[in-house]
Order: sequence, then C-alpha cells, then structure tokens
Amino acid sequence: MHTAELLAMTAAIVPDRTAVVFEGKRYTYAQLQERVGRLAAALARLGVGLGDRVAILQVNSAATVEAYYAAASLGAIFVPLNFRAKQDELTYMLNTAEPHVLLVGGRYTELVKGIASRLSSLRHFIALEGGVEGWLPYADLLSSTPPQGAGEPQGTDEDTTVLMFTAGTTGFPKGVMLSHQSFTSYLLSNVPPADPEVEERNLLSVPMYHIAGLQAMMAAVYGGRTLVVMRQFEPVEWMRLVQEERVQRAMMV
Repeated sequence: MHTAELLAMTAAIVPDRTAVVFEGKRYTYAQLQERVGRLAAALARLGVGLGDRVAILQVNSAATVEAYYAAASLGAIFVPLNFRAKQDELTYMLNTAEPHVLLVGGRYTELVKGIASRLSSLRHFIALEGGVEGWLPYADLLSSTPPQGAGEPQGTDEDTTVLMFTAGTTGFPKGVMLSHQSFTSYLLSNVPPADPEVEERNLLSVPMYHIAGLQAMMAAVYGGRTLVVMRQFEPVEWMRLVQEERVQRAMMV
C-alpha cells in the first residue's frame, strides 16, 4: 500500500475531525488534505516528480507532516534532516541525497546560507517561516497554488518514500532507503484504521527525522487520531498540552 493513500482514506472517513494541532493552529483532515494538495502542486510546478528528493531541515511542525505527504503523493523521496547536525554533516547528507528542493525552518536559515555554495543539487530553497531573500516563502506557495486534483499517487508501494540518515555511528551518517510498504505493512498490521466513533489524541515530541517520530505521525494519520505536534520536547509545555488537549497517547524516550 502507498503511504499517500493513508491520508486520503482518513480524510474520506473523518473529514471534519482535527488532524493536526500546532502552536494554536488546527487543521481538520479535509483541510490537511487540501494543504497537502496545494503543496504537491507547488512542488510539481518546481519540477519535483517521481524519484526526486525533497529535503527538510526543521524541528517538528505541521509543515513537516504536509511536506511528507505532498512528496509521497508525487512519488518523490522525503529526506528529513537531523536539525542537530553540523555544517559538514548537513553538507554531506544533502550532497549524498541530492534533493532538488530544501525546506528550511527559521532558526536554520543562516546555517543553510553558510553551506549553500557547497550544495550541488539544490534548485529551490523554501523558507518555512517568514521571508528570506531569494527563497520561496512556504505560506505564499500554498496560498497561490490551487490544490492538486485527487487521483492515484505516483509510484508503487515498493518505491522508496523516505531517505533517512542514521546517527550515533562512526564516520558520516548513512542514508537508509525506506519504502512505502515498509511503513504501511506495519501500520496495517498494528494500527486500527480511522473510525468515526473512536477519537484519540496523540502528543508528538519525538523528532520526525527519527523513524520513531515519523512512524508515529503516520500511525496517527492512518488511525484518524488528532496529532498534537511539539517542536521539541520541553517538560512544562508537554504537561500543559497533555492537560489542555486531553492527550491520551504519547511516546517518551
């Protein structure tokens, strides 16, 4: 099964349920599907297609969820970068993955500017927060692009959907190729699908550049859960969100 189908199925079953809560903003599954469609159309307009790489350097955010499903729907490969990596590590990862597009969070703008001249494959930089001279503003891309029409996602379930770099090993990080099927086989076996009668709220603070965080995000989407997203773990904020959002599930390290 193709991972892009997970969002489409849930949006059809529980369109009005809140899908993502992030820093005071809330998107229903129908709204999330529309935003993903807009971003997919914008990326396609930038030349992203089957097998191309789309990288992101950002702490957890609603945009990370949108970027993954937009890339997946185009058959592109999502490359979530470790936001704790240093310049040489990031340069190595980006030149190994060879993405055409890099989405960058505000706190990493200067870091990326410092290595931009060493990056061989990048054609477009997208600023996720605010404006950066010469970069494309994320909010403008979404607002100015009609959503991509519903249709079959590109590629097959055996294609690579995520290129995830390892950490904690000697030498430079290693790129691990993960297929759509590697995610969906686990989800279909272990997670109940979206149910109009069953609601659950998940709190995600594990980074989505890690397999645990990315898989938890996909499980929430397939299960029709409300995903409460934290940029990074912070204990007082974590407790506040648990109380205010009435969270029932969270992963802790």
